[in-house]
Amino acid sequence: MEQIKSLTSTIVATIITLTLTACDTTSQNQAQQKQQPEAFNLTELQWQNEIQQRFDTINGNGEPINCILLLKTNPPYYVFDRYKNSNEFKLLQRLTEAGLLTEQIDIYKNSQDENVYIYNLTEEGKKHHRIWPNISQSGFCLGKVIVKSITKITPHNSYVEIKYQYIIDKLPPKLEPQNQLKTNIASFSYDEQTKQLYSESGIGLIVNM
Repeated sequence: MEQIKSLTSTIVATIITLTLTACDTTSQNQAQQKQQPEAFNLTELQWQNEIQQRFDTINGNGEPINCILLLKTNPPYYVFDRYKNSNEFKLLQRLTEAGLLTEQIDIYKNSQDENVYIYNLTEEGKKHHRIWPNISQSGFCLGKVIVKSITKITPHNSYVEIKYQYIIDKLPPKLEPQNQLKTNIASFSYDEQTKQLYSESGIGLIVNM
């Protein structure tokens, strides 16, 4: 009988503990939900429009989206025979085919090279060329982002992550595959004082090294 009473007491204590734990977990979840700003509760379509508007603002200010960085600061760009298999040479070839650079081949006789390839900007290339002195590089910025869909929304206490798919429009046909679907993640925070959403990451220039 004593064993039955002891077992009964143990079962009751376990049930009470599990109930309190469940209540505590529910309270924590409710508290987390209360901490999330209402501004995070946008629909997928609303988030798509929000991200699109921010990219459109960048384009509206005259700044293209997709940037391709080159290793050298300013044209003309030189490549010697020994580097013809390098990624940089292949990129310069693509930029030439896209109409952004001209190619000139000069004879350059030495122990390692027979030719030097010289690349200069075309008139079209001048429109898109950029120089970044702080990183000793230059390159080209082109294109316009079009947000196609929202694939995942992950809310947190102080920020929300939005996974979205996009294409880059208005690129030279031979530079990149047209309408290639890509994925990125943007994060947003909310300022209670200004009552505004702020983009923390994932929206801005898309850089191809």
